[in-house]
Amino acid sequence: MSAPTFKTYRIYCFDGARMSLTNDMIEAASDEEAIAMANRRGFASKCEIWEGQRLVAELDAERRQA
Repeated sequence: MSAPTFKTYRIYCFDGARMSLTNDMIEAASDEEAIAMANRRGFASKCEIWEGQRLVAELDAERRQA
């Protein structure tokens, strides 16, 4: 049984003027895992998850209640 392959994702969170507030990097085995990890962080702004140049998801603060 082989170990899971992890991908590097970036989580960008923005303020109301669409200026980047944070730029975090996470490692996850899948898009779904990356989204779950971002949701668990509970950011209070709009965020985007990117894997390389591919937009994986856009998350609104309302969906990320900690």
